[in-house]
Amino acid sequence: EMCIRDRWKKSATRVMDDGEIIETTIGKLHYKLTGEGPVLFFMHGAPGGIDQAILIDYLVQEGYSILAVSRPGYLRTPFVPLSYEEQVDQYVELLDKLAIDKVVVMGYSAGGPLALYFANKYPERTYALVMEAGVSTIYEDPSEEVMESFWGKLLLNNRIQDFLSWVSIVALKLAFKTTFKSILRIETLLDKEKIKAFVNLVSKDKERRMWLRNLINTTVPMSIRKQGLNHDLELLFSIKAIPVKNINVKSLLIYSKEDNDVKWSHAEYLQANLKDFDLLVTHGGHMMWIGEDMDKIISKRIEFLKSIKYY
Repeated sequence: EMCIRDRWKKSATRVMDDGEIIETTIGKLHYKLTGEGPVLFFMHGAPGGIDQAILIDYLVQEGYSILAVSRPGYLRTPFVPLSYEEQVDQYVELLDKLAIDKVVVMGYSAGGPLALYFANKYPERTYALVMEAGVSTIYEDPSEEVMESFWGKLLLNNRIQDFLSWVSIVALKLAFKTTFKSILRIETLLDKEKIKAFVNLVSKDKERRMWLRNLINTTVPMSIRKQGLNHDLELLFSIKAIPVKNINVKSLLIYSKEDNDVKWSHAEYLQANLKDFDLLVTHGGHMMWIGEDMDKIISKRIEFLKSIKYY
């Protein structure tokens, strides 16, 4: 008889049936393309995969297509230790095969470097750039506290990570406030009072809770994302400088000064180096997407995308 946990794992790995596999000169690539209209190329966070594009899937209703890929070692993209530059070369091959001329590159969190490398190396394939809490410069080591936390163990412990993945999903259902608070404590620089207010805001709101559940679902089970995460971390910690001098397209930057994961220095680097950008400073740290500025972020994103000339 299958225990609940095994059943969960089976349903959680269903994502492996989603999307398509394409052969490129550098190897296989797991991707998914949905919608009609200008293509938004979604670069997922860590851990993640093509399924993380669910966080912006409402943009399909706004008349856009969303293209997402799983990076090496995530879901069905086999693990090959590709540099950021090699990965974006592979993306351009994917676009050629799909007959997509240009895209809006969207870098989320650990997907930030890929969006920047893409826009910088292939300006002729880029309509615009969106960076949302995207890594853009030297990435600081997480603190001891983060590594020792439940979430640190979930990300780094090979033996029990799928069990912990399952525990995190159950905890969100049974003890939402406590679980969310433990996430905020490591992902934000907010004080106790502000964390409490944030937890209350999210726990009372179905849409925000749903967003968080969706996010957590795209990080588990860890076994099908682990190699990807390890590789992402290796690349993140090796960043010295990300080239951006060829980026001339309009850019939208959405960052929070209270972010404890992707620090404010990442926003400052882009402000100092990009030529044409719009910056939205938000509240809430690395969970800003469901903070008090949630609606502001959503409407800003749409307004920005509508301002781009797609021809």
